[in-house]
Amino acid sequence: MRSMDSQIAPASHGQRAYARPLSAPAAYPLVAHDSPQCTMAWRHDRGYSVQDFLRSVWALASQLPRKRYAINLCRDRYHFAVGFAAALVARQISLLPTCRAAEPLQQVSQRYPESYVLTDHDDMEITLPRFHITELASKASGSTENPLIPADRIAAIVFTSGSSGLPRAHAKNWGSLVMGAKALGRQFDLSTRPARTAVGTVPAQHMYGLETTIMLPLQWGWSIHAGNSILPADIRTDLERLASPAWLMTTPFHLNAYLSEQTMLPGLEGIISATMPLARSVAQDAEDLWHVPVHEIYGCTEGGMLASRHTTDGDLWTLCHELRMRQEGGSTWVMGGHVGAWLQLTDRISMHNRREFLLLGPHYDLVKVAGKRASLAALNMTLSRVNGVLDGTFYWPDQGRSGNGRLSAFVVAPGVTRAAILADLRRRIDPVFLPRPLYLVASLPRNATGKLSHEHLEAFAECVLHPGRQPRG
Repeated sequence: MRSMDSQIAPASHGQRAYARPLSAPAAYPLVAHDSPQCTMAWRHDRGYSVQDFLRSVWALASQLPRKRYAINLCRDRYHFAVGFAAALVARQISLLPTCRAAEPLQQVSQRYPESYVLTDHDDMEITLPRFHITELASKASGSTENPLIPADRIAAIVFTSGSSGLPRAHAKNWGSLVMGAKALGRQFDLSTRPARTAVGTVPAQHMYGLETTIMLPLQWGWSIHAGNSILPADIRTDLERLASPAWLMTTPFHLNAYLSEQTMLPGLEGIISATMPLARSVAQDAEDLWHVPVHEIYGCTEGGMLASRHTTDGDLWTLCHELRMRQEGGSTWVMGGHVGAWLQLTDRISMHNRREFLLLGPHYDLVKVAGKRASLAALNMTLSRVNGVLDGTFYWPDQGRSGNGRLSAFVVAPGVTRAAILADLRRRIDPVFLPRPLYLVASLPRNATGKLSHEHLEAFAECVLHPGRQPRG
């Protein structure tokens, strides 16, 4: 496996600097709740008020190591929020890597000297200096002042998932994160709704998880659900314990798991899905089972949320009100609001009008076989509809190089034969794109958000195609 030391480039604090509109404030408060007594978070059946939260933030900020970067690895979402806010108050930058393995974390620390690990658990095989926040996050007695944070202060450095190749780092300032959260709320008309609880199956370290389960509650007066449950039964139990209705921030991968087990989700008011396209049939099944609307977010680590759609209404995406989109030379650009200056997108997009568009898939997933072109995303979506397939992906060994090569596929389909899967696919796609060969596997190496990083898929393919060969160093 290639060393990640050459993969993760440090984010320049001036890179894609957030251009604050003239009408935007120079600073934003940490929380936007109506009262210090409002519920800030729920853990099991215990609530934490905004006052509790602020006390913990100030107490922790005064005790953090005097370093520049805090690698926030907290699993508990409330602990994460307290640590994130305390680092912000202490003028430290939170590093939010999506991979928690020892070697990548060590490499992140090498890229960002003067860093330490902020954690709420001991399940780590790393030698980096660490600071535990568990007790301070629950029993602190600091100030209750709601701090005003400069909009241009760098709050976090987030990393891409690596699904298109190598993970890259992106600096986020406080103003862009706040404006992104406000845009998210306006996109779903949250101003007309009473305060709710954001329950997530995506880690807070992921840009989508940060936006929907941390920043949205902070800036819209909602509550953070402290847990990090993923399994269907655990999510059901979490929802049963909440005192207020909840919105579930999740992924197509997790939704499919809950639907396959027909998990009941009490107290649910809405679902937001992201990280990969959601099949309309899955969204419809979810709405039929849980009687709540299912929305999708389109975005990227670089720009955050850019657009949304109510999946069962159709394929068109609606751009956030504050953003503008233009196309030039086959590329699509977006700017304004929380995005700032013009940002080039990696996806192929067909604009329907100034605010609506069709998403055709990433440029890098366009495959060419026998003179014909297809999207890997579209092929994977078709594969997911095959009867008996629980998970699967097409694999293009030549991806990103000459643009040619035979497609193969890895499929999780217990009790289903290769012949049956291929026969079903033959009715749905052009024969030149049929996977040759098709491998039946027990599982795929998806990350916590359900994505398949390019590097992990390559390593997985190497092991499946050449089981006796030593992994590449």
